[in-house]
Amino acid sequence: MTTGSRNDWRVEPVEHQTTRSDVSGDSLSPEAHEDTRLLARVAEGDQGGFAALYRRRSTLIYSLLVRMLVNEMEAQEVMQDAFVQIWRRAHQFDPGRSSPMAWMIMIARGLAMDRLRARSRRKAGHSAYEREIASLELEIKGRQQPDRDELADVCASALNQLPDEQAHAVQLAFIRGWTHEEIAHATGEPLGTVKARIRRGLQALRKTLKEYHA
Repeated sequence: MTTGSRNDWRVEPVEHQTTRSDVSGDSLSPEAHEDTRLLARVAEGDQGGFAALYRRRSTLIYSLLVRMLVNEMEAQEVMQDAFVQIWRRAHQFDPGRSSPMAWMIMIARGLAMDRLRARSRRKAGHSAYEREIASLELEIKGRQQPDRDELADVCASALNQLPDEQAHAVQLAFIRGWTHEEIAHATGEPLGTVKARIRRGLQALRKTLKEYHA
């Protein structure tokens, strides 16, 4: 593997057989001594040493990430980030404080935990959004047909008065049932922008419903 900088490479997991002392991170084992030697080379910017370390340890780290994330694609992405961090932080490794394997796993596990926390926040935000949608649907469906049709027309009119980008995001979410992530991917907009547009659109619809009831 060759690299032009610390960021312009991609790596794929490779097979590697591990021993009990290897997994436990025994600093006195030949495996740990070799990892320490390679990390020292990486700390000096040695790409060959980095490639050798990756070949030795990628499969073990990847298997850990798959178990944590239960998603192979996310595990690949986090492993990529973990080895970037290993490359950048190799000079910080202190063999007197931890084994090289434990140090590398700590980096990978920390990134996986960040990914899990982000996933939890997305789910919480989406649940709140789904409750808002359900509430609006009940407002309309709970009425008699003529009244419901009239209210639907009022909501449609309110949507038409929204800015185009905002109305489009609300329609994709409310009518087609797309997730925030799907809308962001389809429109090419940042996820935060999509969420803000939908939130403002729902607020406008809620205001319309309140005015209609008044």
